[in-house]
Amino acid sequence: MNTHRLMHVGLVVLVAAFASSIGAGCGPQAPKEILEAPPDYPAVLGARKLYHTPLAYIYARFDADAGDADRWLRDMQKYIRDKYDGELDKGIVVVMSPEDVPLATTLEDQMAIERDPSLMVTRPRNPKSVEDVRKRMREEGIPEAAMVRASPLPLSREELRKLGFANQSAPWAVAAPSHALAEQSGVEVGIAALRKKRPDISEEQARSVVRRMASSFAKPFEMVRPIPVFILWAQGRKDWSDDQRREAIREQIKHLYRSNWMPVPSDEELQW
Repeated sequence: MNTHRLMHVGLVVLVAAFASSIGAGCGPQAPKEILEAPPDYPAVLGARKLYHTPLAYIYARFDADAGDADRWLRDMQKYIRDKYDGELDKGIVVVMSPEDVPLATTLEDQMAIERDPSLMVTRPRNPKSVEDVRKRMREEGIPEAAMVRASPLPLSREELRKLGFANQSAPWAVAAPSHALAEQSGVEVGIAALRKKRPDISEEQARSVVRRMASSFAKPFEMVRPIPVFILWAQGRKDWSDDQRREAIREQIKHLYRSNWMPVPSDEELQW
């Protein structure tokens, strides 16, 4: 899936803008529609509570985090309906917050989850190795831990069990960062990448600059949250060939970047 590569494309754009320059709307709300809690799903999962919406069983610490997830899921549903005349079956979203234990702390952890054979019917045509990705990130000053921590991830049944689910399953399940976690990781990545571009800047100066635009640095992490959902949806199209699944995934990711006014990654960067 390699969402770390896609997120860092957006981060590099932001960092470059800051490096060359140095010398607001309503906040998130709770989900619009809350359904009656189903008896077969836990009402509470650790510090998270269940928000049962038409599109997902969302587990989040706060109303705003659940509402944020509901919003991007609705956007994904609209995309699937408009482009494929299809439906997004109800899945599971676990919103990860800064207080939570990370599901992955290294690129090895992340890729093992992303490439789980129980989820990936069709694999990327040209997946990058951990060594290649780590080398590229080091060259560009991207700190691995912060990048991995806020990456959205697909969740297998085994990963769901680790999070505290029992026998619950769904057509798809993902973990995605809250705004707070995206912001926290975005700031850390932004500081490190900015200092790599401008080594004359102290860490304090870089932090002061980046923190003033913390929400902007959260965006690359937030904009890719729907990608694992769509990949799992495409993997579930039984009548599609491998090439059809790969093409659909590439198109969805490119659409996401265009919609967010970001440079569209090349097919090589997408690896699909």
